[in-house]
Amino acid sequence: METTVTSKGQLTLPQPIRHALGIDVGTVLEVELGAEGSVVLRKKAKHGFFDQFIGLKARNAPFASGDAAREALRIAEAEPAPDLAAAAPKATAAPRKRR
Repeated sequence: METTVTSKGQLTLPQPIRHALGIDVGTVLEVELGAEGSVVLRKKAKHGFFDQFIGLKARNAPFASGDAAREALRIAEAEPAPDLAAAAPKATAAPRKRR
């Protein structure tokens, strides 16, 4: 793929690359000079809402970030729920004593 630098020094990343990397409007990219004159672009990691609000960077936190916690929740919600009625033992009524 090719792209052209504009007179203002701007360039457009092709849509398949933006889509593959999850780059949207406002995404910050880190630019670095690579080996043999190459340019390296990296999508800068940004803190999620929960990271900014509560700071989930505790040493033994169950998730690395709020985004990771939300993704785990999405995956868990997407899995079909087990059929609890089939797995539960059937209750048998004890005979009642008459007075």
